[in-house]
Amino acid sequence: MNLTVFLTKILLALVVVCAMSCSGKKTEREQYEELHSGFTFTTYKVASRAAVGPAVTLYNSQAPDSIGPIDAEYAHLLLGYFWTISAKPTAAFAEADIAEESADNDVKFLARSLRSIAMYEQGWDSLAREESQAANLQVQRSASSNVQYEATMFYMLMGILNAYEKDFDQSKFYWAGFANQTGIHWPYTLTDAAADLHGGRVKQGLGKLKVASQDPAVPEPIRKVLGEKLQSIEEKTGDVNSSFFWPRLISAVVLDELKNSGSPQLQKFVQMVEGVKEKLPG
Repeated sequence: MNLTVFLTKILLALVVVCAMSCSGKKTEREQYEELHSGFTFTTYKVASRAAVGPAVTLYNSQAPDSIGPIDAEYAHLLLGYFWTISAKPTAAFAEADIAEESADNDVKFLARSLRSIAMYEQGWDSLAREESQAANLQVQRSASSNVQYEATMFYMLMGILNAYEKDFDQSKFYWAGFANQTGIHWPYTLTDAAADLHGGRVKQGLGKLKVASQDPAVPEPIRKVLGEKLQSIEEKTGDVNSSFFWPRLISAVVLDELKNSGSPQLQKFVQMVEGVKEKLPG
């Protein structure tokens, strides 16, 4: 083989390798699998299993009868929610996986819904919708539990997921249930305004936002954001129709609200899970 032929083959091989490695960004599924199967994911799952079980056992042993015990599966769901709003998708996906191992179909449904929310946060809209649809096929949506913290988790996750999917009317339905469980009404108010804006009823939506921005029952961080955004919203409603404006506005603050709710069970449940979170590798 002469040198010209040899060099030509080398160059062709390099072109092929480059084409394969530079053929475009990874698909949503490939990006998810990369996070889902890496070292960080694996080690986090081990750490979470080791931390949550004993923490829940200790919590239940100390909880008075008036508060009642909690289920570790719901602690994993709430941890996953914490990690999602903290932009820690690997830990969120790990918690969803652990929760989905439950024998309870309602927990499986919530685990897949949590995974869908985390996928939306990553910008994987197609994959998130696929996961949400799979969850819907698995079990019918219904708050079948009469245990307050379980029903609260259900309504909260469903309210956020439907906001990500821009189904604000459905989201309102779940935030109404959340309000009944917790006495926290402002997520419903904001979602109601979002439904108006998304449906082209701009005047009605802006009116509701102005009322909310001055309502002392709405948490100060929410009122601050609304106050800052209201002028630009009036000038250009695109701000509030961006993909994640509403769920992100609600998600983080609602957990602080639960810690300050009138329910001792919800307060202690969130505080316990937050304590576990601080000990885990994010």
